[in-house]
Amino acid sequence: MVKLRHLLSAIFISSTLITTCAVAQSLTQIRDTVYNANGTPFTGTVVITWNGFTGPSGGTVSPLSTSAKIYNGALSVLLVPTTTASAGTYYQAVYNSNDGLVTWAEIWQVPPSTTPLTVSQVRQSSTQGGGGSGNGGGGSTGGSGGTQYATLPISISDVTNLSADLASINSSLNSLSTQVTNLGASGSTTNAAFIDAETPGGSANGSNTSFALAHTPAPSTSLTLYRNGLIQSNGIDFTLVGTAITFSAGSIPQTGDILLAYYRMAGTSGTVSFADAEVPGGVANGVNLAFSLAAAPNPASSLQLYKNGVLLQLNGDFTLSGSTITFVNTAVAPQSGDKLIANYRH
Repeated sequence: MVKLRHLLSAIFISSTLITTCAVAQSLTQIRDTVYNANGTPFTGTVVITWNGFTGPSGGTVSPLSTSAKIYNGALSVLLVPTTTASAGTYYQAVYNSNDGLVTWAEIWQVPPSTTPLTVSQVRQSSTQGGGGSGNGGGGSTGGSGGTQYATLPISISDVTNLSADLASINSSLNSLSTQVTNLGASGSTTNAAFIDAETPGGSANGSNTSFALAHTPAPSTSLTLYRNGLIQSNGIDFTLVGTAITFSAGSIPQTGDILLAYYRMAGTSGTVSFADAEVPGGVANGVNLAFSLAAAPNPASSLQLYKNGVLLQLNGDFTLSGSTITFVNTAVAPQSGDKLIANYRH
């Protein structure tokens, strides 16, 4: 479930590499979910730079750089393998968040693989370039003898004032978490009505751009719209006027796509308690299918369950009985290292 723009970025990278080779190369996919230091999904851009090298099939890959968007943590790129290419071959990946507050650089060595690899499988702690010069964060320009990059990852103590800043941020987050917990425990009275997991009216056929909600979101910013589990951006992927949703050209729902809308409207909900960013209890090992929540979502449709930042489907990917989550789609059952997050009312 990767947004079209991510696929287009991956296609651009792979097509660029292929067309610069005398002989077509076999590509390796890097697919992963990227997180910030605080555990939230990373959103921004990764700029991938490579020095010119001879690919594993003998073709020449020219020095070049390109960028790919990472939205809600989702990363997918196709790259020519470097471990079987000419000596000194490497990729440098520089991440920059949309808000400009987070940036880091990594050196990648990509082996041939017929199955997707994660970033941790290609990331190198340090690397020696072969006659090229590094671009982006962490790189230093060298001569014909090669380029030496800083050892990654960089420790917190190596960055001036970072430890104190992180302590301040963590203190603020802990305070906010306590307030949210207290709010969820005691409940609150609201005059808003909640609309959960509504499927907007309209044909998902690759050409239709117009869809309609059953009610007008109030406020309009309360609308959270998902396409195949990935959140869509109002003003970028779509626009909202009243109940009318109009998708932009690059985000038109294709045949088989699933749209889900969550929003508020004028009405009365009485006393409501909220659970935010709860980690369901259970072992994520690829075998266990049962997980438990601290409370039973009420209504059940208010449960928004995310795996690695992607919204899962109730009664499609999992079922809910009281506070028990059971995965029925074994293909999306949490594996070791996967991260589950649940938001709901009760």
